[in-house]
Amino acid sequence: MRYRIACAVIALTTAGVSTGCADGSGGLPDAGLMMRDAAISAGAIDSAHLVLQAEGTVPGFPLRALEADVSTRDGGSATGVATLPTGSVTRFVATRGKVFSKSDNGTLIPMPSGFLSPNGLIGHNGGLALLLRTLRDPETVGREQFTGIDAFKIEAVVPAASLASILPGTSKDATLTIWVRVRGAHLPLRTTLGFPEHPDAQLNVAVSKSQSASVPGRQS
Repeated sequence: MRYRIACAVIALTTAGVSTGCADGSGGLPDAGLMMRDAAISAGAIDSAHLVLQAEGTVPGFPLRALEADVSTRDGGSATGVATLPTGSVTRFVATRGKVFSKSDNGTLIPMPSGFLSPNGLIGHNGGLALLLRTLRDPETVGREQFTGIDAFKIEAVVPAASLASILPGTSKDATLTIWVRVRGAHLPLRTTLGFPEHPDAQLNVAVSKSQSASVPGRQS
């Protein structure tokens, strides 16, 4: 596992695109401008709480879910839980590219680095910023309520080369759907990756302020 995985989505810091900056499609704001500013914001993140949940078989993501607090400081670190396809949960810690599972009594057991790397998802060189910088054909397709929040819905194509930075081993383009707040900073509420060669698969990603990691789907 790698928090390279800790895959696709956007910024916890301000983005700065005016909602009045229309692209001619019914007064909706220009998706390219929003994604450009989101990429800049994503590059500025040095710590975040990540939740990734897979549906179906997601290429390059051999887990059902992953939840972790991730930081790029001091060479990179992460602590969290991974839910395996069997449903069992493994706690893990990562530091400076080395990953350890954590037993109930606190013993650390070395495990393959897999998808984790010091700056896998966040930070200037992270996969998230790269993914957002290289999106193709972004389009604002609507304005709707998402989890009770007024949001713009944006769709785009993710080139395979960029996707491989967060989901190693993938070789096909993916689709991206992202919901961003209408008011204030255009923070992402959720990002969903779809995979045309696996129609039933998708990866949902949420990014928020760092907190103590808990088992996905349960209260901490």
